[in-house]
Amino acid sequence: MHVAVVSFKIKLFGISSLKEKRSLIKRLMNELRSKYNVSVSEVGMCDSKGWAEIGIAVVNSAKEVVDSTVEQISNVLESTYGLQIVELEREGW
Repeated sequence: MHVAVVSFKIKLFGISSLKEKRSLIKRLMNELRSKYNVSVSEVGMCDSKGWAEIGIAVVNSAKEVVDSTVEQISNVLESTYGLQIVELEREGW
């Protein structure tokens, strides 16, 4: 079994309120859960409207699938949502 725990520090653009940020983050987390079958949560910067920190856990029997899923999620965050990943921390077992 292979596990990856990833923390994304993300710069948000065009967000004018915490309510708008929370709506975006909630929508993003729901999409990641349903599309990639991962555990995801907002783990930091909850009161900052320009920044977010999202934690994701991926588990699979194949390391290649775990690596591919993390890469796909990174691409979705930047391309679909127009967010900038400023920092990515990854731990794997």
